[in-house]
Amino acid sequence: MRLLIIEDDRESAEYLAKAFREVGHVAELAGDGEEGLALAQSGDYDVLVVDRMLPKRDGLSVIGTLREKGDTTPALILSALGQVDDRIKGLRAGGDDYLPKPYSFAELLARVEVLSRRRGGPSEETSYRVGDLELDRLSHQVRRGATEITLQPREFRLLEYLMKHAGQVVTRTMLLENVWDYHFDPQTNVIDVHISRLRSKIDKGQERPLLHTIRGAGYMIRDGLR
Repeated sequence: MRLLIIEDDRESAEYLAKAFREVGHVAELAGDGEEGLALAQSGDYDVLVVDRMLPKRDGLSVIGTLREKGDTTPALILSALGQVDDRIKGLRAGGDDYLPKPYSFAELLARVEVLSRRRGGPSEETSYRVGDLELDRLSHQVRRGATEITLQPREFRLLEYLMKHAGQVVTRTMLLENVWDYHFDPQTNVIDVHISRLRSKIDKGQERPLLHTIRGAGYMIRDGLR
């Protein structure tokens, strides 16, 4: 996906851009409403992520102006104003979704992906393959070559996420948010334990290991030698 993040809090904006890029999307930034409106009108974006309270022009005005000009790009509104009336106002202004702060990146990513699919973006794959390792999301079957591998539910989710981002570094924070669905000390060893178990099931006795630890960064599934 190609995303435009309109957010005046530079630290928050850069965090979001980095997080979206880590999962393979393209993210551009605008620091105020005027800049955001100009970029939205000149660029071809899959989804807009718009903070409600912005300098120069507020987020609802940005979205309303785009709608008046016939721009139907899906827009998700971020706001510290989370009451029902606030959400209704945002949706009536032309927003497609409304996420109150604070929020988890995992939820934001899921909502953005839903908006992209509604617009006709790429559909979610039902199976993944890396080398001779195959994972079928519908049947919950995993095979390496001709051998079927039995995984526990959490191990399956972990492998699914890694294979979805094959060839990319997956950070511990990304795993905590997307596989465990919550935040806690990223130094906990729960990830190491599950990675070790998963590695023993998919790589043990194999000539070519697929699951790699990227020192100081995270983990990666890829086809090739260490």
